[in-house]
Amino acid sequence: MNWVLDTTAFSGFMRRDEDLLSLFKRYRPGNIATVPPVVAEIEFGLQRLDMNSKKYLLLRAQQEKLLGLIAVLAWTPDASRRFGKIKFDLASRGELIDDFDIAIAAIAMSHQCGVITANVRHFSRVDRLQILSW
Repeated sequence: MNWVLDTTAFSGFMRRDEDLLSLFKRYRPGNIATVPPVVAEIEFGLQRLDMNSKKYLLLRAQQEKLLGLIAVLAWTPDASRRFGKIKFDLASRGELIDDFDIAIAAIAMSHQCGVITANVRHFSRVDRLQILSW
């Protein structure tokens, strides 16, 4: 199976989380990707930092390194349809999650991928989504 990094996983890589890096070693870079909403959330987090700080420079370097290794999957029309269906299903059950999490799930599923996340509680609400946590 191929996997999409959600924001918690992408951020974990940037922070050099040992357990997450150990998980990565079991996969080839071609088996791991991310999606545009994750890139947007990571960019927002970086923009909140002092651009001259050591922390910003280290995290920016890690972001660029990871984006150089993995693909960013496209948000396709199929992903948009899945987004609408997932959001409707979650709303019908009274279990809505953040729209970006729904988008991450929808894009991953449209590319036949599961999601690597630390946010199992939210992503487990999405029917038929494969989830992997470290």
